[in-house]
Amino acid sequence: MAFDVIFARAVATELDGLLVGARAEKIYQPSKEEILLTLRVGRESKKLIISCVPNSARVCLTERQYENPSVPPMFCMLLRKYLSGAVIKSIDTVGFERAIDICFDGHDELGFACSFHIICEVMGKYSNIIFTDGEKKIISCTKAVDFTTSRLRQVLAGMTYEPPPAQDKACPLDETPRDFIEKFAAFPPEKDVERFFIETYTGFSPVVAREIVHRAGELGKCAWQCDVEMLSDKFFALMTDVREGLFKPFIVTDERGMPIEFSYTSITHIGRCDEVGSFSELLEKYYGEKAEAEALKNRIGSTETVVLTAQKRLIKKLSVLEEEIAECKDAEKYRLRGDLIISSLYKLQHKAKFAEVENYFADPVETVRIELDEKLTPAQNAAKFFKKYNKLKTAKVIAAEQIEKTKREIEYLSSVLALLPMCESGDDVSEIRAELSKTGYIRQQSAKGGIKVKKSEPMRFETSLGRELICGKNNTQNDALTLKNADKWDYWFHVKGGAGSHVIMKCAQDEDPDARDFTEAAQIAAYYSDERSSENVAVDYTRVKFVKKPAGSAPGHVIYTDYFTAYVRPSAELKRK
Repeated sequence: MAFDVIFARAVATELDGLLVGARAEKIYQPSKEEILLTLRVGRESKKLIISCVPNSARVCLTERQYENPSVPPMFCMLLRKYLSGAVIKSIDTVGFERAIDICFDGHDELGFACSFHIICEVMGKYSNIIFTDGEKKIISCTKAVDFTTSRLRQVLAGMTYEPPPAQDKACPLDETPRDFIEKFAAFPPEKDVERFFIETYTGFSPVVAREIVHRAGELGKCAWQCDVEMLSDKFFALMTDVREGLFKPFIVTDERGMPIEFSYTSITHIGRCDEVGSFSELLEKYYGEKAEAEALKNRIGSTETVVLTAQKRLIKKLSVLEEEIAECKDAEKYRLRGDLIISSLYKLQHKAKFAEVENYFADPVETVRIELDEKLTPAQNAAKFFKKYNKLKTAKVIAAEQIEKTKREIEYLSSVLALLPMCESGDDVSEIRAELSKTGYIRQQSAKGGIKVKKSEPMRFETSLGRELICGKNNTQNDALTLKNADKWDYWFHVKGGAGSHVIMKCAQDEDPDARDFTEAAQIAAYYSDERSSENVAVDYTRVKFVKKPAGSAPGHVIYTDYFTAYVRPSAELKRK
């Protein structure tokens, strides 16, 4: 990653030219480590993302949509209190550090004009967002740093903000050719030459250090093998551009077109280097997709955790219910004891510990010894056995009903787990979470201020012969797709005995699709199921008119008749529409 000090200066310089005078209209906190400012610049609005996420810390303009929590965090509320309506005065780096300082002109609680600062420190896992007043007294921050975390510098509310401790390195912008040659002469000759720039000068990223060495034609050499004059020329040529503010945003991509590096200068020693329109565009291109993918992965993971927890609880409940059913098998034994005591009341003594009675139901008749409660009369003991019998009989019926209900819930949660990996966006996950909220597995969001769930669209494919396939991405879509949107003559596909998507193959009443269409539709149904990793998967298919939904059943659950079964290898190589 090339977000070094000079790159931070380039970003700050660009943002300062674009946003000075911009007014803060709205302030959001999409996550614990991100702040989103909606700014009014002239007649247009711009969104500024300030992130201290370790793997994607940055400050840049963005056009991406972020989901915001229904209840704003305290840090967000604090920023709204002081910065709503405030105007950006300047954007600069904090000295020669990877910290961008956004200064606002605003008002305090009494209405007096004052300044505030949002300082974003871009320092990997130590990245932080710090909010201070005009005197740099810390009001709050996203990551508090106390004495137990760092003995060198603490970041706590009420303390005066201090820049990160200075490194024992020279500033490259203040260097002279003579000093450069002296430092190079003192550098260990056996070390790789690019280590000279990284270890000698502050704010140098490895990619820029390698680029200077590459431009000098010395890449891959040790220090003693290199031409110091050539290294010096390339170094000072770059520093001259930096002093004059000749920053240009460049992004490096691999052979697949995936971004692998970025910089404020052209990188020619790896991949393909292209100039981008702005540093904000560069950062969004490099981090935006990664951040979205990471956020999606986290949301899927958190939802999966909720579902797995609920499923484990249900499995434990099922085990308890099955134990209860096993206990209920003894119900008839208690009824028999009651009947035998009643039939022998005339000869039983009061307050006896045992009763020896004839079992006339056995063939041949046998004598049975029954343990009694000596505090009760024989009649009361018989009533106690009948009560136990009726209790177990009722419990057996209730437990059997609960077992069926629990099995259906486990089956439903299995279907959710099978469908979660298909989520391609935050909206897909939100739709599944809304479904889980309706079924009671996630706490219902309040209507006021809650997140509005956008309905995502099902996946659409085209077979090799041009026939349309529609595949649901969650149980809500599955129900709508099969029960509302599909025509009764369409074909319906689903993995046999497992959880997965409903797949619809569009078909007219008298039309007979080709066998290849059936195979490819079955492959899609197998791929988007919990049998995806299997080699040979059974997939049932039938006309939609034979698919019904039982009353009160869970989302996505249906029953079907008049079906056929195909055995296919899961595949999703068809063309997406």
